[in-house]
Amino acid sequence: MKPEKMVIATFPALIILLAVFGGQSSADAPKDLEPVTMLRFDAADFTAKLPWFYHGLSFEKPKEHDIYSFEANGLHLLPGTYAVALVPRAETKTLAVSFDGVNFQDFPVRWRRAELLDVDIHNRMLSFYVKAAEPGGENPLESVVIYPGGKTFDEAKRSARKFKSYRRNIRAGEREILQKDNWDEFYRVLQKKGFGKKQLRAMFNRIVDWCKRRQVLDPKDIHYGAIYSEEDKYCFRDAMAAAVCFTYAWRDSGDDDYKRRALLARNYAFKGQHINDPGDKQRYGCFAHMIHGAWGAGMQRLGTDGKLPNAVGVETGIIVNLLVKTFELGLEPSAEDLKRLEAAAIWAQNNEFSPGSFAHHLGATHDCQNSNALGAEILVRAYYALKKYGKNPPPQWIESATRGMQHFVEGQEAIGCWPYVFAKIGRGQAFSEHNLPDQGMGSYHFLVTCDSPAFSNLPGSKETLRRAARWWLCMSRLDREAPEVTIDLDDRRARGSLKFSKFTWCRFMAAACLMRIAEMTGEKDPWQPLAMRYMEHVAIKLENTKDADKGPYKRATIDDMTLCSWIQATEWAGVLLREMEDRLSE
Repeated sequence: MKPEKMVIATFPALIILLAVFGGQSSADAPKDLEPVTMLRFDAADFTAKLPWFYHGLSFEKPKEHDIYSFEANGLHLLPGTYAVALVPRAETKTLAVSFDGVNFQDFPVRWRRAELLDVDIHNRMLSFYVKAAEPGGENPLESVVIYPGGKTFDEAKRSARKFKSYRRNIRAGEREILQKDNWDEFYRVLQKKGFGKKQLRAMFNRIVDWCKRRQVLDPKDIHYGAIYSEEDKYCFRDAMAAAVCFTYAWRDSGDDDYKRRALLARNYAFKGQHINDPGDKQRYGCFAHMIHGAWGAGMQRLGTDGKLPNAVGVETGIIVNLLVKTFELGLEPSAEDLKRLEAAAIWAQNNEFSPGSFAHHLGATHDCQNSNALGAEILVRAYYALKKYGKNPPPQWIESATRGMQHFVEGQEAIGCWPYVFAKIGRGQAFSEHNLPDQGMGSYHFLVTCDSPAFSNLPGSKETLRRAARWWLCMSRLDREAPEVTIDLDDRRARGSLKFSKFTWCRFMAAACLMRIAEMTGEKDPWQPLAMRYMEHVAIKLENTKDADKGPYKRATIDDMTLCSWIQATEWAGVLLREMEDRLSE
């Protein structure tokens, strides 16, 4: 019997992207093991039931459904087109199959299998949905077999290697709010009113005051213009974020002192850019990361020798976005500013070490999804800013960014998260606190890039964003501690010396992403309310009113964390607050 062909309309965003961009992918065959062309799976090991709202059902009340998600990531398959055979547990005439969890197609079951032809697997992942035979029924699949079109099912069944690298566990049972007894209360708190633009602006004003107090204003100081960090350092990223905050304050008040401060902060940030040797393609144009302890050179302040610590792609992406933001807010660039922006973009293109993969830092070769989103963002933000000011950036920047955007999208898993390293099992696969900082960093810069002419109508992007937002919703919890019940991200299981997920920054990033997702998808409810609940939680329970040497909002959700400025930054939080305010509909 001939296998059935899938209807292209039911394919996920990945398949649409492959069609649009010519079917190319950066998911090279894994180098650690010999790649295979046939695999078989015990379906129970890779099947999970996602919450009802992943399937187009209303958020308001929990609903029973009969949809099961099959997903296996990290496959050692050569990129290509495969047949996929679905073997049911019991006799049935058809199987209802979907690649988006909403639109299903019935496939005939012949010879105890339904065969799907021409399934593109370019991203080391097979992900689809299947309905139970009856409402409330069990997972209908016994096994799944992948094989190339030139083989028969019988050959594959005999020769396919069993895939048993891990068992899928999305940890939905650990999420308190997904339990029926908790959802009603959660949803009531979610829809609460009373925290909005006025409160966001008050939080921002407190951060601007902090920046003013901590800015170095002595022209003789090597850190002239910098913001002195809570962690005894003078960070280039913090300075560029402060430049944005001061520019907002200048626009709000008309006070030119804020403009002066913004220019000083922006100029200081450029001291962190490797700019001396255009021939050094691994460093030229990239910014350094000032960090207090644990990683890199332990760099806290500029040295008299003028040497900079390690070049970091993530830092460069953050700074480029903030730099362009100052232009957009009216802080006009000088010729030198544009030269620095161009240099950063040249660095990003030079450090696309495989199609769609951008270096996380000097010498890094791991396929980090965050740095891929950031690499694309650098090129796009620089391209359009330079064009606006009469420059002629190369179209290759957009081509490179396109590969990065495609690669980022194709790595997203069914629940909406991205493994930190593409197709790697460990940080991903679950509603887990480990992904809180990763989800924020990657999603935010992907969203910034989507908000550009080249990617404003990126095929499949809305579904990608909806899934990301749903992941954050599942990672929320009710905090019932005094003075009132609030909604927070659930970081309570975080362990280890750094505990990134406990950074207050994770709340700002999640909220900023949710506000952009609400705007870009038109799905304002529940994403705007959820963003406001996170910010309300920060304002009520993470405010600092006791220690003037620390920022106005605690750096972490626990008091004993001493290393937070890796990505946490009070000044950057100020920028995110204004972005949220601009998008909030009241």
